Amino acid sequence: HFFVGVNVFAIGISFVWLSANSYHITSTDWIGGVAALIHALTVAEIALLVLLYYMVKDARDAMRKSNDMKKFAANLSKSKGFAEVDGLTVEEFGWLSADEDDDASPLFWTNGDVSSDVAADGKMLTKAEEAVATKLAKLAKSVDPQVAESLLVKADVCRFEGLREYVYLVLNFFAFYGYAACILVYYFQNEEAQPSFMRTVLLHLPNADADWLGNAVGDFMWTVEPIVILGSPLVAQSITKDARKKEKVA
Repeated sequence: HFFVGVNVFAIGISFVWLSANSYHITSTDWIGGVAALIHALTVAEIALLVLLYYMVKDARDAMRKSNDMKKFAANLSKSKGFAEVDGLTVEEFGWLSADEDDDASPLFWTNGDVSSDVAADGKMLTKAEEAVATKLAKLAKSVDPQVAESLLVKADVCRFEGLREYVYLVLNFFAFYGYAACILVYYFQNEEAQPSFMRTVLLHLPNADADWLGNAVGDFMWTVEPIVILGSPLVAQSITKDARKKEKVA
């Protein structure tokens, strides 16, 4: 999504000042000083707030997709042929065609595989239509048991991705909260004049302690998140490998 990319880009730009702060460069006036750091942090907070919404949305979508895939796999495994082939949705057909050549998919154009030759595009579309018709006819007669098992594995991976999004949400929420404390302390330096709700947000800590703790929490969360990002493909692969081992044993 372009909108998501814009917000990620804004956070990336703000890291110029966040990184400079780690080397105490913002203590000088070279790149705007502490004021520029706070402005950059504010931009990052606004962008992060948008991304928190999309994390919730992506997590819910992944969990829904996982449940739908499990239900679809259960329907496939009930009988030799899929009786509800006429009611097959585009998404369900995509699950069945995910491991196949894109040329046989009715959605091959979504990959940008569009030529300037109208005749060539027409042939590709005809080929895709024939492939879809053949696959649906085959599906109505018989269903390979491995198809349902493969869908269940994909559903487990999808569920893991949904849970991972919730982990991202928790990590980034605490990062948002921590860095927000730093911004509040900067703009409301007089502790005695701070409203009661702000004192609650700052956990009734002195400004110096709230600033240090907020920065530490934010840095810690944004250190853990890359570890989760880098480690998640290994977990997804382990889910697939475990499923394959069970198939071999069976």
